[in-house]
Amino acid sequence: MTFVQHLDELRTRLLRTIAALLVAVVVSMFFYRTLINVATIPYFRAMTWVGVGPRFIISELGGTVGSVMKLAAIVGFFIASPYVARELWGFVAGGLYREERRYVKAFAPVSYLLFVLGCVFGYFLLIPFALYAMVTMMPLDKVEPVLGLGDYLGFVLTLTIILGLVFQLPLVMVFLTKLGLVPPDRYRAWRRHAILANIVLAAVLSPPDLLSMMVFALPLVVLYEIGLWCSVWAAA
Repeated sequence: MTFVQHLDELRTRLLRTIAALLVAVVVSMFFYRTLINVATIPYFRAMTWVGVGPRFIISELGGTVGSVMKLAAIVGFFIASPYVARELWGFVAGGLYREERRYVKAFAPVSYLLFVLGCVFGYFLLIPFALYAMVTMMPLDKVEPVLGLGDYLGFVLTLTIILGLVFQLPLVMVFLTKLGLVPPDRYRAWRRHAILANIVLAAVLSPPDLLSMMVFALPLVVLYEIGLWCSVWAAA
């Protein structure tokens, strides 16, 4: 195709993608109450462990509405992501060599799976433990653990997305090995430094308590080991 034809195809696929995303977000907004109920489950679990009745407050109407819209947008993106990936692949596949297309087909599903696993890990483990640890740090006879709904939704969404991205670590390691930039032996030599870096990263990204840091750091160490052995397999 000519350059103008490529631009026309890109415009068409972008319009389809935007339309699919808008439809998915609008549909998600109709179920915003259900989405809020699902998003607040980690908080209710943590408060059950603490033995305190869970309760939210609405401190800022604008912030709450913005958080609800952000929640619907993220859920809508997940719903529309297979179609978005299909349109993206349809545009870029024609410019790739056969070997490159094979790598993309192998890496894309794994990347999506790792992202989902990271989100699931945060939802079921890290967020409840983090909330429990942060609440129990306070003297509960003087401080009542009542959270603002908007602040809580923003905390859950941010931490979940960060974990989804962090769980891409094995894929990044294999990709660097495939490019010939980092051989598996170097990953072995970096193991101790990687463990220390993971602990530091966990201390920065997780809430400021030892329990949350440990819950965050352990999967990072496991992911590094998985990435190391997958790199050995990829270099063979």
